[in-house]
Amino acid sequence: MARRQSVPRQIERTWDEISDLGKIYVSSEVILYSIEDMVNMTRWSETTVQKLFNDPMFPAIDYGKRKLVENHALMQFLSVRREKAKNKLWR
Repeated sequence: MARRQSVPRQIERTWDEISDLGKIYVSSEVILYSIEDMVNMTRWSETTVQKLFNDPMFPAIDYGKRKLVENHALMQFLSVRREKAKNKLWR
């Protein structure tokens, strides 16, 4: 009778184990920032931040009476250069 050879099982690895990029780009946490948080983080005036949250191009969400923005959406929005002269809202 022939003996079965044991074949090592492949262990499933997570993205974090494969690459350090997983730690940067993959996050299961949802982080939301309010207008007050943005004022504290950026040191912009509250009026400027409110204008930003009211801009239709800005990825803000309404949560009850509060306006919030998700962390990754904010980073993506801020990574694109925009000019004040081309946007009617900021004149």
